[in-house]
Amino acid sequence: MQSNRTKNRIREAIARKGNAIGTFLGISTPSIVEAVSDSGLDYVIIDTEHGTYDLSAVSDMIRAADLSGLCPVVRISDPTHQEIQHAVDNGAEGIIVPCLRDLDDFYKIVEQGKFAPIGNRGFIKGRGSRFGIEDWASGSLEAYMENSNEKVLLLPQCETMEALEHIEEIVAIEGIDGVFVGPFDLSISMGIPGQFNHPQFCNAMDRILSACKKTGKICMTFTSTAEEARTYIKRGYDAVANSLDSIIFAQAFKEMVERITKQQ
Repeated sequence: MQSNRTKNRIREAIARKGNAIGTFLGISTPSIVEAVSDSGLDYVIIDTEHGTYDLSAVSDMIRAADLSGLCPVVRISDPTHQEIQHAVDNGAEGIIVPCLRDLDDFYKIVEQGKFAPIGNRGFIKGRGSRFGIEDWASGSLEAYMENSNEKVLLLPQCETMEALEHIEEIVAIEGIDGVFVGPFDLSISMGIPGQFNHPQFCNAMDRILSACKKTGKICMTFTSTAEEARTYIKRGYDAVANSLDSIIFAQAFKEMVERITKQQ
């Protein structure tokens, strides 16, 4: 079935309700996507940096998210042509890129992740466009590349001191659609591991948010709890990715057993 969906579903959620809520998936089975599809989440992040995924599993997870109405985002494990190309060709609507330091690294991922004239992504009409039969993909080559660039969010992580020091320059780069903050690695890089209430860390989070707002870029972060997620949304963050499937799974079963065995 054809559709005219050229907009990114994270952008749509932010426009509709002011924020987008997601989570990380590290368990390599489409059933996990189906299990969370009615939760109210807007997007899922298929985490190939830390998860146990092969290429076919990533494709299956993207397909499951797409069919479930969730925006499929992939955190690649390494900023290479192959990693980016495989994710976007298979229908990822967002690419989160970790471990970037030098400013040149950020320009490089635009070169690999966006079609001309913004970047130099290799051309194909993959399953993300239903192999070219989507309405938005069936026009001219120029229109297809423009629509694809709009649909696929390129989201480098800010998780190093080097990235933080250049954040204003990074968000000004054409082709970078937003920033995903990795708070644990950023705090470690700052020498204050896990001290998320430390004034220096709070100032860093505010600086990243301010830079994104000034350039109209999306500002996202990872959160560990629902309370923390609410806090960052109230502070003005556009999107939060709360927790990880395996952590939620383990906690839920622990709490279940505790309730069952609790003394009456």
